[in-house]
Amino acid sequence: MNQPADQPVASSPSARIWQARLFEPCDIASVVFFRIAFAGIMLCHVGLFIGRRYVNDIFVVPPHHLSYFGFEWVRPLPGDGMWLVYYLMGVAAIGVGLGLFYRLSAVLLFVTYTYSFLAEAALFQNHYYMMSLVAFLLILIPAHRSLSLDAINVPARAGSFIPNWCRWALMFLVALPYVYGGIAKLNADWLHAMPVGAWVSEKSDLPLIGPYLTERWAARTISYAGLVFDLTIVPLLLWSRTRRCAYAAVVVFHLLNAVLFDIDVFPWMMILATPILFSPDWPRRLLKLPPLDVSAAPTFSSPTGAQRVSIGVLCLFVAWQLLFPLRHWAYPGDPSWTEEGQQFAWRMMLRRKEVFVRFYATDNTQRTTVEVPIERLLTPRQIMEVAVSPDQLVAIAPFLAERARSAGLQNVSIRAVVIASLNGRKPQLLIDPDLDLLRVQRTWGHQPWIVPLTEPLRSEPWDVSSHLWPEELGIELPSTTFLPSAMAPNPTPHRDEQPPHPR
Repeated sequence: MNQPADQPVASSPSARIWQARLFEPCDIASVVFFRIAFAGIMLCHVGLFIGRRYVNDIFVVPPHHLSYFGFEWVRPLPGDGMWLVYYLMGVAAIGVGLGLFYRLSAVLLFVTYTYSFLAEAALFQNHYYMMSLVAFLLILIPAHRSLSLDAINVPARAGSFIPNWCRWALMFLVALPYVYGGIAKLNADWLHAMPVGAWVSEKSDLPLIGPYLTERWAARTISYAGLVFDLTIVPLLLWSRTRRCAYAAVVVFHLLNAVLFDIDVFPWMMILATPILFSPDWPRRLLKLPPLDVSAAPTFSSPTGAQRVSIGVLCLFVAWQLLFPLRHWAYPGDPSWTEEGQQFAWRMMLRRKEVFVRFYATDNTQRTTVEVPIERLLTPRQIMEVAVSPDQLVAIAPFLAERARSAGLQNVSIRAVVIASLNGRKPQLLIDPDLDLLRVQRTWGHQPWIVPLTEPLRSEPWDVSSHLWPEELGIELPSTTFLPSAMAPNPTPHRDEQPPHPR
């Protein structure tokens, strides 16, 4: 990335902008800390999935896997293949942390992690998505120039400075969930302390604070504090006068998240990643090391072809990350209900859906209908993802039809009765129960067959058990005949302990 110090600086205005801004040298210390911290978080993630056998429960045991639209071709490897993927992921994380064969390790970390992320859509969490984005950026950023084995092995490539754009890219990505998460919270449900109130009330058994979490004022306090925190924390961290207090708030905020919500390594990742918003030399000052001599920094001249490619890729990356999370504005209805534009948009912790779901396969030749035992065909995590997402309802239909045909049904149609309650509302139908899901195609466009949300937010959450909803709402379930044995295989054993799945 560095140009020789004696190379003449281009005099064109664009070259001067490149040098003055993007390629101005800055202390590499904060980027090195970020690299090591992120590698450690990734290693913890790998250890969690291997040690608790989540790899087996998510990728190996289930007979079917959910997919993201456009990535249906990404499937888990058979046999022990996914175990190998996670072991390679762990090796890559160690390589990134040590700065050993850094570029190769960064590419391997991004490929293995992103592959596992795309191979099972039921695994989606916003912070898993963020980990993939960080791994991608580290491929572009030469974060191994200092405090790495590569720098020891090849001293000519070592250095204490890095172009400004490397640090700015990481700062942008860390700020993104805070800013977009805060904007997303500016909605009626969040301002009425939903769904936070329902979640925190479930933690009433916690010592000291537990009894207070069932109080309405506690839910409102947490909701508004989260909103103010997300909207203000980035500027407060960037301003040196408020930085220490702001970071203390970051630590407290994420520690509370770790206690109240099951969100895996995300709190620890954000605690360690957020200091990238500090001044670039903060680790050096924290350790009371002598400051760098800025006059000794290499001169960055007009960018080379490779540097232009890196900046071009980064510009596309930034533009995509700014625009793609806003796509839900292009769809009618509440994205928390329709799920259209909900994912990959930093719309975190905004909705709690309780659901009643039944799938039915109809033999249109014999005119018989059977209930599909999805609890024997899908994991609990997959069932929840399918039940809340109209897109996944469509995606799962061919698999259920295949099972029905293997049981002897002919001319099959697949229908579903899905009743959902959003953030404590009175439950209502999510889709038309007479719709044959096999006749619907997955698409980026709006799905007009989704029943619009009509139930208003309630002052007190709906508390009728979901198995009573059809009777309570007057919804008649289809008449069914016997269940063919081929449609009801032996249930796949699922461990009680599952990876966290907050929405």
